[in-house]
Amino acid sequence: MDAAARLTATRFPVWTLAICTSAVLVFGSAAIQAMLIYDRNAIADGELWRFITGNITHFSTTHLDYDVVAFLIVGTIIEVRGYRYFSMLCLSAATLIGIVLYFAEPTMRYYAGLSGVATAAVAYLCLHGLTEKGTWRWLCVAVLVGLSAKIAIELAFGKSWLLETGMQEFVPVPLSHFVGASAALLLFALVRLSESGRSTRHASVL
Repeated sequence: MDAAARLTATRFPVWTLAICTSAVLVFGSAAIQAMLIYDRNAIADGELWRFITGNITHFSTTHLDYDVVAFLIVGTIIEVRGYRYFSMLCLSAATLIGIVLYFAEPTMRYYAGLSGVATAAVAYLCLHGLTEKGTWRWLCVAVLVGLSAKIAIELAFGKSWLLETGMQEFVPVPLSHFVGASAALLLFALVRLSESGRSTRHASVL
C-alpha cells in the first residue's frame, strides 16, 4: 500500500491508546504494580507474565511521563499510517526484552518501563519509512542513524543520556533499547519476506 492509500485508510490508534492507558492505570495502583513489575525472584517462582507486563510498570511519575509520551507519539503515527502488525511488534518486543534481561542481567532484581518497546516502535516506524519516497523517507533515515548511534553509545558506556540531563530517579537499561530495536528489525524483515513471497507466487500464477 502506498503512502496516499495508507493515509486514506487512516484509523484510530487503538493499540497505542490501550497500552498507554494501561501504563497509567497500573502506575496508579501500587498493588497492581507489585503484581506486574519484572521481578526476577517472582519470575523464577513461575510468574512468567512479568516478562511482558514489566514493560507497562514504572518507577516514578517522570519515568512514566517520558515513556508514555514517546510511545503515544510514535505509536499513533504507526497506526494512523496503517503499518501492519503493530500489536505483534509490541508483544514480541516486550517478551524478548523480559527474556533477554533475565538471562543477560542476572544481578538485576527489578525492571520497569516502556522505553524498550517505544524504541522498537521508533525503529519499526522508520524502517517502514525507508520504503516510501520524499521527505518522509529521509527523515526516517536520519532518525534511524540517530537511534543507532544512541543505542551504541548507551551500550558502550552502560548508561543512558537521560542520566546526563538530571534524571536520577531510576537507572536506564540500555540493553532493553537494543533488544527492542532488534525485535523491530526482525519483524520488519519477516513481513517484507512474506510480502515478497506472496508477490512472487502471484506473479507465477499470472
